[in-house]
Amino acid sequence: MQKACVLITGASGFIGSHLIAYLLARDYAVVGLTRQKDKLSRHPSLIWIQQLDELKTDRIDYVINLAGENIGKARWTAKRKQQLIQSRVETTQQLYRYLEKRQIFPKRIISGSAVGYYGIDPTEQWTAVCTEQSAPQSIFMSELCQRWEHAALSFQSQQTKIVRFGIVFANNGGILPQMLLPIKLNMVGRIGHGRQPVVWVHIQDVLRAIEFLMTKETTAQTFNVVCPEKMTQAQFVHIAAQQLKRKPFFCLPTFVLKAVLGEQSQLVLNGQYVQPKALQDVGFEFKYPTLKQALEDILGSS
Repeated sequence: MQKACVLITGASGFIGSHLIAYLLARDYAVVGLTRQKDKLSRHPSLIWIQQLDELKTDRIDYVINLAGENIGKARWTAKRKQQLIQSRVETTQQLYRYLEKRQIFPKRIISGSAVGYYGIDPTEQWTAVCTEQSAPQSIFMSELCQRWEHAALSFQSQQTKIVRFGIVFANNGGILPQMLLPIKLNMVGRIGHGRQPVVWVHIQDVLRAIEFLMTKETTAQTFNVVCPEKMTQAQFVHIAAQQLKRKPFFCLPTFVLKAVLGEQSQLVLNGQYVQPKALQDVGFEFKYPTLKQALEDILGSS
């Protein structure tokens, strides 16, 4: 019996590299699209390509579209914003045009987005909880997600599902090590008043959710891939400090982050609470539904 074949764009990125290992372990054949030339991972069921034209097969059962520049890597200058947009929108448009040209019809396309779609709370009260039906905003991180999703849905494929990720936690890669470092050093704990939401998800639940949506028939088109537990930044620090057996004593004033990061400081200082309503409605169960469980797993395996 022939293995199901999965094409992954952004395959060398943080989520993509974890997804490759996850799918290979479950006996999928994987084609990884990446701009990086020096790939070290090798597997008989894994093929690396740098251009879609290098694809040698017309049999692609599933597509996972994760391509996009790291949103937190550099300050949001006008040039950087354009790079972030192009790396998502243009890659997505090229992907769909290629599939149409080659007459490749996957059973499912899972296209990435983020909870930044919901924007921020200008009042900084954070009383609302966003679901997949909540409205976007006219700020950059929301508009970036809107344009990315529009590109993925503009080809009217009934098989396309949008996944809006929260902050993805893992023991190797991602932003969690940076978030934990000042706590490990017994330095900075709370950022500002600490009431701002932290919307996160364990990497294993991300991978499980992607495979779940690949293989399950659903009428919903958009899914928040976030932990159901509501979490403030101060609560995150408290739980993480307990796990690390630390007592950080400094508070980082908000004006410092605003001065250093400018508009990008919204990623840390604001946001919205988000719930995975659509995912839970179709029967998905989180393996790590609380931060305590997630950090016990991650810190225990690091």
